Amino acid sequence: MENEKTPHCAVCKLIRIYVLVAIPMIIIMWTKPEITRLQGISLTNAAALLIAVSFAAMVSWKYYIEFWKPRREADNKKRT
Repeated sequence: MENEKTPHCAVCKLIRIYVLVAIPMIIIMWTKPEITRLQGISLTNAAALLIAVSFAAMVSWKYYIEFWKPRREADNKKRT
């Protein structure tokens, strides 16, 4: 048996994503569980908050990678 790593085809990746995401989602929709913790929470507002926080985190991370980290590394090289 060979232990070579072969690249996975696009169809295989799509099937894996479907199995990992879509099938559990369909099962949850089919069973219709009552989730009492979500009562009274606006899912639209929760999704908007999640998107806003994700955007702020992404902008902060890109600022760190693009500006802060290179400047800090350049300062460290000057000192040594």
